[in-house]
Amino acid sequence: MTTQPDHESPAPARPTTLHELRTALSRYGLPGDREQFEQALAAALDSSPIGDFAAVAEVAATYRHRLVLRTDEHAMASLAAPIGGQQWTPAADAFARARAAGGDR
Repeated sequence: MTTQPDHESPAPARPTTLHELRTALSRYGLPGDREQFEQALAAALDSSPIGDFAAVAEVAATYRHRLVLRTDEHAMASLAAPIGGQQWTPAADAFARARAAGGDR
């Protein structure tokens, strides 16, 4: 009897640099997250006064939070859970999976 491989990958550590955030978004983010991050970051940089990078920090914090939610099994399970006592149906399951994969963008 063989043991089954562990399909759960450990959650990534919280990124602390822009390089780590970019790498984590490419690896763990939803499709398009990395590209949207780069666009939002460029826009924040272009509109920030010299010496005041609060908008840049806000963009980084937003995408870091999205990544943390994306890699948290409890957060993702709550997205797929029925709302308000709804019963499971194949269509509801497909919709929840599409929503969790970013299909509602």
